[in-house]
Amino acid sequence: MGNGKRWFFVGSRAAVRTAVANVLGGAPASGPALEAVAGDVVVIDAEAAGDPVPLPTGHAFGGVRALKERKGVAVFVVVAANDRVGVQLARFVLADGVLTWHAGTGHLEAGALQPAGRLPKRASVDELLARLQPAAGSQKQETSLQRLLRFEREDTLLHRLQDEETGLFDGPYATLKLDEEWKRAHRFHQPLSLLLLDLGPGIASMPTGERRLVLAEAAGVFLNECRDIDVLARFQPTVFLFLLPGTGPDGAEVLAQRIMTALRGRFHGRHDLAPAAGLCSVPAADVPDRKAFLAIAEACLARATAAGPGTVSATWQ
Repeated sequence: MGNGKRWFFVGSRAAVRTAVANVLGGAPASGPALEAVAGDVVVIDAEAAGDPVPLPTGHAFGGVRALKERKGVAVFVVVAANDRVGVQLARFVLADGVLTWHAGTGHLEAGALQPAGRLPKRASVDELLARLQPAAGSQKQETSLQRLLRFEREDTLLHRLQDEETGLFDGPYATLKLDEEWKRAHRFHQPLSLLLLDLGPGIASMPTGERRLVLAEAAGVFLNECRDIDVLARFQPTVFLFLLPGTGPDGAEVLAQRIMTALRGRFHGRHDLAPAAGLCSVPAADVPDRKAFLAIAEACLARATAAGPGTVSATWQ
């Protein structure tokens, strides 16, 4: 590249590589793209003639996500002129830009790489904050950032949404998130699973101190087994709701079985627990709306409870 920075090419089509080299003013680096560091540019051909992509995921768009984890590496994707899906995927995985390849004419639209192969310099976040703080002080106004930090310190809303005995979210918040994630899943055509887990009726008859201890330990198990993006809530006195974005039926069942195993290992029969779980996943032809989504998961839970402790059911009929 004219500015001395390296660039890497991932793909097998020589014509595309040559076109990119002409734009960037030099041949690509000889090493693998995984050697890219801050300041380097990686160009990935989304149509690599079926060859395995030498990236962690073995897939062009998955490779973008892997490379973007390396701070400061700019990643561009080459897509065919008629490939609208490729453009959307590149944006979804946070590529820095899309280069359009016209196979018939051998022309590469590389405006995303200009000027002269150099990425536009952006002011750092620290510079932005340094400008905002004096401006806010002179106007005697609270910036949005300061307001956010104040809300975090006050923490009152979060506390109102938490269940006192477990620290997990409560039923009303779970209902709100269920509606939100349902709409998101349908809009972006992504899987979504709902898991209901009942610790058993023995919880209700425990003395208050023992019940709080058991619920806190169970909540710890749930948090340890779930991801940050999963929504966990105490939905009923003994029933917990797990909302799992991007997770299909197989993944949800694996999680449910893992939670059951973790609960057994945590309590070792010390308390009268009889956990059972029911799950429902979408998209599915028999789940037309979020009410049916929750109703089917509850019916599956009832079936699992009837079958005995430790059962996970995804069938309600």
